[in-house]
Amino acid sequence: MEKNLIKRLLQICQSSEARFPRSKGLNQFQQDYNIGTVMGTSLHFSPQDKSQIRALLLKTENIDADTTDPTQWDGLSRTDSLALGSNEKLTHSAVRQQRVAIKHLPQQALLLGGTRLVLPEGSNLDVNWQIIAQQSQHETVLVVENWEAFERIHQAQMDFSLAGENPLVVFRGSPVYQQDHTIALLEALQRPVFAFVDFDPAGLVLAQALPHFQHLIMPTLEMLEACLKSCTNHARYQTQLPQARRVLDNSQHSTIRAIWYLLQQYGVALPQESFLCNTLSSSPSANP
Repeated sequence: MEKNLIKRLLQICQSSEARFPRSKGLNQFQQDYNIGTVMGTSLHFSPQDKSQIRALLLKTENIDADTTDPTQWDGLSRTDSLALGSNEKLTHSAVRQQRVAIKHLPQQALLLGGTRLVLPEGSNLDVNWQIIAQQSQHETVLVVENWEAFERIHQAQMDFSLAGENPLVVFRGSPVYQQDHTIALLEALQRPVFAFVDFDPAGLVLAQALPHFQHLIMPTLEMLEACLKSCTNHARYQTQLPQARRVLDNSQHSTIRAIWYLLQQYGVALPQESFLCNTLSSSPSANP
């Protein structure tokens, strides 16, 4: 996470308030982790949301949200900041310039520069996108929208075979990994691109805007409809609707149009994390 985002999350956890002004960083956090609820120009964080943020900060950044002063890192160097958190990202320096996060699907491997690299489950490689463009030997690319789904792709209850035998799996980007770098990589690779995104208006817009986009990774329409029926996230859908409606109404991609029809019918936003095995509820299985 970026330093500024961490500071804002600490402020949220330590505040008795529930509503906070939306910002680019907070909006992206809410989309990436599905924590918090959009309410007009504000984001609402319930006590349960704040508990999830505390657990996330402790797990990913080794930061205790109850005892850490959000202003502690101001003016510190990267080295000094290591004493307060788990990594040097908590400074003003942009340490991931030009970098993207990549990995491979389960039972596969990264093919880079003639080397077959097998990563542990839940891990990824942080590399300059230009190096990947030069060395990748993958025939296809799979872009994953949210960090949790990217990190836990090995737990996704989804058939990825449509994306090819061994696609290069790329995180679409966030305040840490800039989306511009992911787009630059896709342009340079010139390989068919498949997308695993949220089943909401913004996710569909994101997918079809990817360079060389071919298709969505998804369950059958019947299974997707069953999941949408049990979804209750109407607020997120309504928030995304004004910016996405015209683009999706004019989409020429048959699958995008089919999913868009279902989303309009049920008026909900279904996060891709719903298809991670230990977050599935009593709704029907997401396997195609």
